[in-house]
Amino acid sequence: MPDTQALVNDFLNKLKKRKIEGSQATARQTAELLRSVISQQRVPYTNQAGALIDAVKAVGEQLIAANPVELAVGNIVRHVLHIIREEDLSLTTAAIAAVAAAARSTLRPPSLQTLLEETPVSAAVPRTSSSGGDSEGKSKSADKSSRSRKLKHDVIEAVNELIQDIVTCHEQIAEQAVEHIHQK
Repeated sequence: MPDTQALVNDFLNKLKKRKIEGSQATARQTAELLRSVISQQRVPYTNQAGALIDAVKAVGEQLIAANPVELAVGNIVRHVLHIIREEDLSLTTAAIAAVAAAARSTLRPPSLQTLLEETPVSAAVPRTSSSGGDSEGKSKSADKSSRSRKLKHDVIEAVNELIQDIVTCHEQIAEQAVEHIHQK
């Protein structure tokens, strides 16, 4: 994959020299650039959304400074920042709901049917303390890693939808124009 900074510099030159004509083309190329920045950004285990937001803000400030007259660039940057915040919020909400559901199930006394259906796992498979601790640590690490990939994946999918909306917006407006013109 090409270096992200090289892509940013190439797009900055195009913006400065005004080689991109039209707001739609500018918006589409800005969204595609930000998608590549997000996909190549390494996110830490903690504050993943913050790392993505910082990366998009840094690139966005450069793009806006290159051609402040082109408002589509700033609008797309702000829209992508909104997407990142919304996806992080939805993942956090889902995680909190899962923890709350687990807490409710542990606070509720087990029913007679669940006690009869459960088989004693500890009697069937003897575990050593070292293997149990290792697998627990690995599962926590895998969970954090999957959450990080989930956030990036969800953000990239949402940006792909944004790009598709930008590409098809004129077609959708043209289809609906006749209805709006002849509406009483």
